[in-house]
Amino acid sequence: MPTEPLMEAVAETDGALTAGDILRQERKRLGLNEKEVADQLHITMHYVKALESSSYEKLPGAVFAKGYLKNYALLLGLDVEDLLSRYDEFTHQQKADIEEESRLKARRKKDRNKPFVVVSLIIFVAGFLGLWLANSYFSEESVSDVPSNAESIGNAESIRPALSQVVEQQVTTQPQLTLEVEPEEISAPARQSTSVPSSVSVDAPEPLLEVDSGSIVDAEIAERMESGGTEEAASLEDLTAALQVLRTEQAADAEPTVDADQSRVISIEAIGNDILRISFTGESWIEVNDSESQQIYRDIRAAGDVLEITGSAPFNILLGDAPFTRMSLNGDEIDLSADIRIDNSARLTVGL
Repeated sequence: MPTEPLMEAVAETDGALTAGDILRQERKRLGLNEKEVADQLHITMHYVKALESSSYEKLPGAVFAKGYLKNYALLLGLDVEDLLSRYDEFTHQQKADIEEESRLKARRKKDRNKPFVVVSLIIFVAGFLGLWLANSYFSEESVSDVPSNAESIGNAESIRPALSQVVEQQVTTQPQLTLEVEPEEISAPARQSTSVPSSVSVDAPEPLLEVDSGSIVDAEIAERMESGGTEEAASLEDLTAALQVLRTEQAADAEPTVDADQSRVISIEAIGNDILRISFTGESWIEVNDSESQQIYRDIRAAGDVLEITGSAPFNILLGDAPFTRMSLNGDEIDLSADIRIDNSARLTVGL
């Protein structure tokens, strides 16, 4: 068998080669490209690249990965058991490396937090001791000051009658004080009240303040509220104009977003008037041929892209990851669920 010497040479030269490395080397030796392998295995080039680069996390699961490896090995004439053994060894080692890295990260994080915990504990103990000592000191000081406080209270009681006489004399000798309230000094919130004091009078014989309600001031406030209606209407008009300007600015700011969405649309013009529109919610391979098997488009599109092809139906379409796509022809939605294969790819013809 032509591949047996290659497998023996690989085993002798480098036992650390992965299954993907062996598949890639053998494919190149046989003169095959990734597209030819993908067509024969009925998978996408994206999956072929994932197999050859040992990026198994990009495949649907471990069962699919082993199935693809087995079919790929049979296509190239390689030892299936050897490749599957290398696959198991690679995945086990990868899992062990991930677990070891997680343990190291947790240990480093714990070591970094250890000084912080120690310092926090020291600060807490020192603060607690300081509060305890301060509380003890001030408690002793307050107990020693009790006699002096009682003495000062007695002195205050003896001074109070004399102080009352002095205050009464000062109030008696002062003339009547009247404070007039000007209407202009009334603020906007005060205008909404039902009554506003117009004057505050202090009579010398009386120890209390007398507050009189002024009907003249109330009438003046009512007149100013009526005359202020025009100003309030003008303020409302200014506010409406400002809101209109703000809406205009927000609409202008929203226009670049629409342009940015339109920039994700890839338009392909061919002969015909039928419009095929494909939207992508994830990365997927896409290939579109016309009714004469002439290729119209072929590439990988990312999430958020929209492919719009104008041509003549029917269209032959190959999708790498069909669940990540939505399709319509001339505005009619096309259901892809019946055409999706086990590897999530789909090949269908629309517009018959």
